[in-house]
Amino acid sequence: MLYFSVACSLQTPVSPNTRASISSDGQLLTINHDGVETSVRLPGPVASIKQLPVQNPGTKNLSWRLPLAPTLEDHLSRTQEGQTVPWSASDLQPESPITCRTCRATIVESGTIKVWKDLPSENWAEMMEFWHCHKPHNHGHGHDSLTTSKAYGASSRISAQSGIGFIDLTSFLLSEKDVPVSAVPAMGSIFTETHFARRLLTGASQIIKSASSPVPPNEEGSRDETPENGEAHHSPAENHPVFCQSCKSQLGVLNDQGTSVSLFKWQVLVNEENRGSSSEPPKLSHCLSAMLLATMARSGCSKSIILPLRIQDQRAQDDSRVNGTTEYLLNIWVFNSNITFSSTKEARSPIRAVKVFYRMVTQAEADKLLDSMTSDVQDIYLPTDAIREIIDILDSSNHVTSNNDRQLKNWKVGLLEKWVGNGG
Repeated sequence: MLYFSVACSLQTPVSPNTRASISSDGQLLTINHDGVETSVRLPGPVASIKQLPVQNPGTKNLSWRLPLAPTLEDHLSRTQEGQTVPWSASDLQPESPITCRTCRATIVESGTIKVWKDLPSENWAEMMEFWHCHKPHNHGHGHDSLTTSKAYGASSRISAQSGIGFIDLTSFLLSEKDVPVSAVPAMGSIFTETHFARRLLTGASQIIKSASSPVPPNEEGSRDETPENGEAHHSPAENHPVFCQSCKSQLGVLNDQGTSVSLFKWQVLVNEENRGSSSEPPKLSHCLSAMLLATMARSGCSKSIILPLRIQDQRAQDDSRVNGTTEYLLNIWVFNSNITFSSTKEARSPIRAVKVFYRMVTQAEADKLLDSMTSDVQDIYLPTDAIREIIDILDSSNHVTSNNDRQLKNWKVGLLEKWVGNGG
């Protein structure tokens, strides 16, 4: 039989009149204390229990382990079989417009994206190379044309195609031809005159055209170190940010030498295929939890360093010192990849989430973790503003947990919501 834990923090010590009970359907926990009645919906129905014992008089904390009803055990086993990707191709309407989530300004016009396609996992290149090495004899079935239409194959790289919206865990990869400059113009404070001149084309469409060149190793802006395992750990190439014309929110980045645009899922809105769905669009926490779980599935690493995505013309901070203060980076350790929690502080309870430990580390500590020969830490890149928001989300979720479970040594406990799709 499976159990889940319940913790209750009271404002005043437990008294003889304190009562705790479960509703007849097993889904609601009610606490009566000091004349105040408070209820919370449990993550699922519990086995038949009506009155809960109230122990430890004089303390401010109550806790129980409650047995799950058999129907919930079956449901949990099904939901753990696979992980849902925020906004996969099957979730989105073809020809749907893409709008800014902050101000609802149109970024991609309706009818532009004819089809949505899911990109393969990050280790797709290795899988395709393996297939290519062991490829059976060509019997003239024309399979090669399939990889061409998918924009990936052995010895090739993902390339954006006009009219197609490619989808990965956190963003939409679009052709620069499908995103008009009038919607996401070049910002003068970000782009140099040379880049700007190469980006703007004359003509009615005025589409984005950029020459965003990766920063070669050993040049300024790229960290090139030789760790103990002899392999250099490089930071990614610098990116050109893409901003909304109306509200100036950063929507994504220009990449692939300016031939494609990546729009962050948590910054835009797209019409979903199931119009009757009441689910919210993916949030930043949904995207990061998906990234963390994908990293675990790919590499077996449950720990990650969240590094800031390099933006063109932002000054490199390689010495980890900014105005005399130490620059700290977010270190996350996935503890439980699939939990469901309820809280009086969360009106949407119950909520599916990933339980994590997190802490802040210096740049030097992060480099040591990432570059060690025995490293079990992966790097994940996000925009600086997104990292700040994630820290706020984790700090806020830390207060949802019980007082006794908020910290383990130098690690704090946090919760990141998981995307459950239209059915969750």
